[in-house]
Amino acid sequence: MAVLIRNEVDGVRLVVQSFAMVIIIGALLLFTPWSAADPAGHPVSWLDALFTSTSAVCVTGLVTLDTGQDFSFLGQAVILALIQVGGLGFLTFTNFFIAIQGGRLDFMRRAMLATTHGTLPGEVHPGALLRHIVLFTFALEGVGAVLLTGRFALEMPFTEALWMGIFYSISAFCNAGFGLLSDSLMPYRDDPLVNLTIMGLIVTGGLGFVVFTDLSHRLVLWRRGQPGRLSLHSRMVLIMTGILVPLGTVLFFLLEQGGTAAGENGVSSALSALFLSITSRTAGFNTIDTARLTAPTLYLVILFMAVGGSPGSTAGGMKTTTVGIMAAMLMSRLRNREGVEFLDRTIPAQAVLTAMLTFAAFAVLAVAGFLALLISETGLQAYDPAHDRSLALLFETVSALATVGLSTGVTAGLSAIGKVIIIVLMFVGRLGPLVLGLTLMGRRPRERYKLPDESVNVG
Repeated sequence: MAVLIRNEVDGVRLVVQSFAMVIIIGALLLFTPWSAADPAGHPVSWLDALFTSTSAVCVTGLVTLDTGQDFSFLGQAVILALIQVGGLGFLTFTNFFIAIQGGRLDFMRRAMLATTHGTLPGEVHPGALLRHIVLFTFALEGVGAVLLTGRFALEMPFTEALWMGIFYSISAFCNAGFGLLSDSLMPYRDDPLVNLTIMGLIVTGGLGFVVFTDLSHRLVLWRRGQPGRLSLHSRMVLIMTGILVPLGTVLFFLLEQGGTAAGENGVSSALSALFLSITSRTAGFNTIDTARLTAPTLYLVILFMAVGGSPGSTAGGMKTTTVGIMAAMLMSRLRNREGVEFLDRTIPAQAVLTAMLTFAAFAVLAVAGFLALLISETGLQAYDPAHDRSLALLFETVSALATVGLSTGVTAGLSAIGKVIIIVLMFVGRLGPLVLGLTLMGRRPRERYKLPDESVNVG
């Protein structure tokens, strides 16, 4: 048991160290004069380089500089490479090359794979998952790049359209939210091809590679006439996604009626609501001005950002399965069930505990980050309702922690301390508070004794 715990902790530490290493290397590259569009007039400061590198590796999308205007082509290429590596994980690439060369993945690398992409169904080999991850990613990003390039080529030179298509496709699939246009995708708000392509990439990138590996494996079995069904994890992810997307679309559409951001065209408003429902769960692109959304919509976006995508994906947040397990626990208690049940299965107590800890850790970090940002940006002065920035700063906090990237426009104006707070939130949010907790916990074996029980009044 002690050996297993030690290998698991070492694997988790390797994940944390790899992300930190890539962020530092990326910041050093972005800090060079060659990465700035105008190194003489507007050089990239070290803090902005570190902020941009962290945001790219953590696939967040919050920016203090304009990616298309303040960075050269080399700087943009560095950012795109950081997004790709950060979306899949640096160790995913190294383990992929080990797997395709016939190398064996030891227990620590398997633990790392489970930490990064989730636990596999029993019949799926880790090497197969790695191949599926890389091939599936490049195939979908390639299709997205072709579609977007064709659309962008209608209004700009082909080479520029090609770079735009590649950049936006990778950024969308990795749920990064980085773009080369100053106003994200607002110029293409009513364009069905751009909207559907970006939304498709966001959803597929946010479902998780384990789900797609499970789907492909089951498809092979079904073609052979062999019985079988998707794992409970895959079914929960698909069900939660199927609930959240239409729910968010309807709520955003209703809340924005009459608002300045929605416009007067009903079809355009519906498409914008659908895009916002999808992008708010960690993608970070926007087709309407986020700063002009109504206050109820902003609060709802904060909740959707907190939920995030699915485990083992390029998305952040608490994850859909965490919310799914919490909902299943509530329903099971209402039905007076002894265990937590979902789709004719009992969810193990350890998974329920992990979901509760994830929910609690996210809430604590969000509150702490929000308080720290309030202090750094507004100071310890009397509350002024006429200049209240609390909603915008809460939005920024959850966006960073859930690695979403949506903003009401306050990112570039943050103080140096505020930027550092956001950097920390993005790093913790990408890796997950429990992963960092396990890293700090160290090689601590499980105790073999149990203390006496004593009840405490609750409620």
